[in-house]
Formats: sequence, structure tokens, C-alpha cells
Amino acid sequence: MFGGLVLIIPEYRLSNHITLGVLWGTLSGLTFALLSVLNRKYVRQYSALTIAFYQNTFACICLWPVIFSIHISFPFHELLNLLILGILCTALSHTLFIQSMIRLKAQLASVIAGLEPVYGMALAALLLGEYPNLRTLAGGGVILTTVIFAAVKMPR
Repeated sequence: MFGGLVLIIPEYRLSNHITLGVLWGTLSGLTFALLSVLNRKYVRQYSALTIAFYQNTFACICLWPVIFSIHISFPFHELLNLLILGILCTALSHTLFIQSMIRLKAQLASVIAGLEPVYGMALAALLLGEYPNLRTLAGGGVILTTVIFAAVKMPR
């Protein structure tokens, strides 16, 4: 998967916003891997909904100071879109991901979650008209191949 990420980066300079995004995403992936291991442990004792509630509450508390440090204003329909994204794409999907830990190993679940850059590219093309270049598509292909290989070869 790391090889796929390397291909996605257009230039290897920290002044490039995509390079910084990939670096932050990689750091996020490492913390997500740790979270997956913890989820696997706790899903045997607590419901996925309870675990997701506490994790999202913790994230909300950590991010609360940001709300007061930046000025945000947007129309009501954008607030509605944010609520839909937050409920469906964060709360529901995270709860289902935690629930999957009952049957899947944390390693396999995390590798499958690594598809996020691939479907991010697909959604950017579909919804925003932002089409990836050949190198980015190659990186997505490497990531997709890695996930398929892992899903087939890893013991469940």
C-alpha cells in the first residue's frame, strides 16, 4: 500500500499540498491501525455503537477548540450536507467497521480500510469532475491490488 501512496504523490516536497496530505493521511493511518487493534479488543466486551460513541465523543472534545479558532459560515443546505456526511459516512460507517471486528482480524479490516484513497479518487472524479492523472491511477491500482491480495491471502 505504501508503494501505491508513493505513486500518488506528484512531487516529493513538503511545499506541495498533496504531499502534505499524503503524509498526514499516513500518520492518520498509523493511528487508525492502533485504533483498530483496540476496537478488536473492546468489541468483545461492549457494543460497536457504544465504542463508536465514545470514540466520536473523544474526537469531538479534541477538536472543539478548533471551532473557536477559525471563522466558519456557510448556508443551511451545506450544514445539512455536513450532518448527512457526519451521520452516514462517519458515525454509521465507523460503527459498522467496529462491528466487523467480531468476525475479521484487525489487520484485514485495516487493509480493507486502506481503500479510502481509491474511492476518494473515484468520488472526486464522479462528484467534482477532478480526474486523476496516470500516475495517480497507477498508485490507486497498486493499493487496490494490495487490498485484493490481502483479502484473499489473510486468514480470517
